[in-house]
Amino acid sequence: MIEIGKAEGWLQLPAEALLPWASLNDIAFSSVVPGVAVGKGGALIAREDLPTHSDGDAQPPLMAVPKDLILSLERVLEHAKIDKDFREVLSCLGDFGRTPRGAILTFLLVQTSISCPHLSERVGVHSPFTDYVKSLPLELLPTFWTAHELHLLVGTTLAPAVTSKLTSLRREYDHLCSSASLTRWHRIAQPHLTFTDWLHLDAMYRSRALDFPGIGHCMVPALDLANHAAGAATNAIYDKDGDGNAVLLLRDGSKVHQGDEVTITYGDDKGACEMLFSYGFLEHDRESAQTLFLSLTIPVEDVSRAAKSAFADCAPGFMLADSGDGEVEWSGDFIYLLCVSADDGLNFQLARTVDGGEEELHAFFRGREIEGGAARLGAFLAECELWDAYRLRATAILQQRVFDQLQILYSTQEDVEAVAHGEGTEVRDSVYGQAFQLRRLEFELLERAYEEFERRKVELAGSEVVVRYLAEVNGGGGSPAQSDRPVAQDGVQQEREADDDDFS
Repeated sequence: MIEIGKAEGWLQLPAEALLPWASLNDIAFSSVVPGVAVGKGGALIAREDLPTHSDGDAQPPLMAVPKDLILSLERVLEHAKIDKDFREVLSCLGDFGRTPRGAILTFLLVQTSISCPHLSERVGVHSPFTDYVKSLPLELLPTFWTAHELHLLVGTTLAPAVTSKLTSLRREYDHLCSSASLTRWHRIAQPHLTFTDWLHLDAMYRSRALDFPGIGHCMVPALDLANHAAGAATNAIYDKDGDGNAVLLLRDGSKVHQGDEVTITYGDDKGACEMLFSYGFLEHDRESAQTLFLSLTIPVEDVSRAAKSAFADCAPGFMLADSGDGEVEWSGDFIYLLCVSADDGLNFQLARTVDGGEEELHAFFRGREIEGGAARLGAFLAECELWDAYRLRATAILQQRVFDQLQILYSTQEDVEAVAHGEGTEVRDSVYGQAFQLRRLEFELLERAYEEFERRKVELAGSEVVVRYLAEVNGGGGSPAQSDRPVAQDGVQQEREADDDDFS
């Protein structure tokens, strides 16, 4: 429906109609106007020289969007009160319809159908957002890349993220269709709906959603024309005024001339993978992958595998991050479940609840109950005399996982380089360039992480605790509470597909 609507024109808001629509809905463009930025499409452009402000100076907003036009969960629920067709659909969705993402995507889908001239009957209630959907371009995120283009991502952390996202989107769409199958809206709109419609709405939402102070994830018409610029290049910020309206403000110390683009940041801490995943581009001058997530799994031969997975309460992997000073840091509590076993004193028990209901899983380390998942287990290990030994085990496992990822990238590079791209092929030049930039950035961060883990391994291996522990184990003097396994990784299997992380 969405692609047909864009092609036939009934789901298009002409550029010359944007300002009248904004004016009709009380959007105030004070010092900026909608425009076009080379290579970026829609943008906000300064209509005059903007004076530099110092910290604390009062300043008028560059633009303001009334609170009733902020597309949030609250606004969607307000609309449901006056739109019976939409209310029926939303009430069918259960918990998904009570999340900002689920409510907003479903709302936009129903608003799209209001404009469709091919429906047998009219559905829904027209609102300012009926035309807002028309203003949204088709965002060709990696979820729309061809199979040949996705092949370029093999070995990157984006490859499993896209696979997981597509699976998640299919699950959401099937849930929507099955749950709303008996509603009037679905009966009328169903012949024109496809899974691709849900893909497009997801791309529109992910590429434009803002995390607004006091509101949460939402979409803000017109303000979402502002493009991304990182670091010092960011010259504007968004906020809420005293009346709850969305405002765009000049960043302190920024100087903008007439005709310059006014930009915000989509998140300076976002890694290369997340930028390409959610927004469909990488900054051409980006010098680091910044962050990346690598998955981990518990070995199939671990008798406590199921219990550990149920107990974890965290993502099954770890995050690498460029600290910015030449070092690579890591974070993630799941690793602690791979470092210890029953030999170390980790045990799991099932017990029925007080009222005799379902069984609950309880974890114990050396007789002490652990409440709080893998993070709490890590805290327990840090209190042990063998903490350095556990850290060495963790470091060895993490380094091996990094090595495995490097091997995939390295071994596939030649094959990927040979992929034909450009006019007349299945691979666009822009996608080819972005994929190779991501591969290079992630390879560089992984190489640095491998070297950092090697340094830490050497340092920990010289620890007095580790030296004494190894001597006891090799001499047969270890106690049952002290693992008789090697300190380094032993047969740990790593999963090359990331968890269902949609960065949203």
